[in-house]
This record gives sequence, structure tokens and C-alpha cells, in this order.
Amino acid sequence: MCAEMDADHSIELGAEAPALELPWVDPEGRLEYIDLRSEPGGVEHIPEAREFPALRDFLIEVNSQQSAWQTAKCDVWAENVDATENLYGANVAQNCYIDLVLAARWTSLRESLELHENMARQLARSLEGEESLEATTEIVVRRCYFHREAEAKEFSGTERPMDTSDAGYCLTLYISGFGTSVDAAAASWERAMGLAAGFLLHLHPEEECAKG
Repeated sequence: MCAEMDADHSIELGAEAPALELPWVDPEGRLEYIDLRSEPGGVEHIPEAREFPALRDFLIEVNSQQSAWQTAKCDVWAENVDATENLYGANVAQNCYIDLVLAARWTSLRESLELHENMARQLARSLEGEESLEATTEIVVRRCYFHREAEAKEFSGTERPMDTSDAGYCLTLYISGFGTSVDAAAASWERAMGLAAGFLLHLHPEEECAKG
């Protein structure tokens, strides 16, 4: 029996749930948000993208003008896992997370929870059941605070008043590839990344609104 990709979606909006801010700067000032939609060459300034070609390709594709999305944050890591606690009997996993928001053209739809839930569900359905792929994807709907550009510059490096931000939602993709070796896990992860990017290109808010 071939292994199949497992995909699911969830909503995390509780008071203690993580929320995204856009744009963002890390507390130490070493890293900051790069708008790859407007500046595709900025991908070269993302350490993880330089190290992992599959992530680089994902970022370029999903931030392209053919996409309804832009990426906000990402990270990649590998770890040893308990073979009895995953679907594939694997002992190595390569993981990543990527935060996504609707691109500026769809700003008015960023505040729709129903739309984001529908798109998360649709993405999970598209990925679910891909044969011969030892990978999992979790798509999480979270809050996002979009800082208005002028105010964001004025309050850069300090705590921003809430009225300088527009509340909305984002998607966080957790993608994990599994294997009995580091190389096998990386190969599963790379394929899952390519599939997720391809499905995202075909996931447009207008179509989901029409369905609703």
C-alpha cells in the first residue's frame, strides 16, 4: 500500500494563539519582512531560501503576479522523530512553516474569516491523498495585523497603537516530509513544497467568493 500525503486545516484565534504582524522586524533588528511580491530579488536576502532551493522556488512562485498570495515569514528545520508516532514509520522529518496573506489587490478580503477558512479547507482537500508521498500539511487560519504604511514607519521599532493597524487573517502552512534518512525526508518535503505552490497558484479568492 502506497503512503499518501496527509493534509488538514484548523483555525487558531484564541487570546493565546500566535498572530502575524505585517510588516515585521525581529526584536534584535537582524531580520525583517521582505516584500517579495514587489521585490522578487529580495529572495536572495533570505538565508533559508539560499540554503533550500525548494523553499526558494516556492517563494518565487507564490509571490509571482499569477498568484493571489504573498509570503510574510518562513523557517525550515529538520529533526529526528519517533517512528511509532507518524503515519509513515519514519525517523527523520524535514519541516517548514510559511505565513501567507492575500496580495494587495485583494486587501478588502483580508478581513473575511469565512473566506480564509474556505481557502484553507480547499488547499487541504487538494493536497490530501497524494500517493507515494510521505508528507503532511497543516493549514492554520490565524489573525494578522496589517500595519498601515505611514504609521508603520512612524512607529518603527516601538509598540504601535492598535488604531494604526487593520485586523485581518492569514494562513500558516506547516509542511513536513518524512523518511528513514535525512535525504529521503528532504526529498519528500521538496515534492510537497512543489505541490503546495502549484495548488496555491490556482487558489483565488474570487472563485471561493463565488462558491459562497
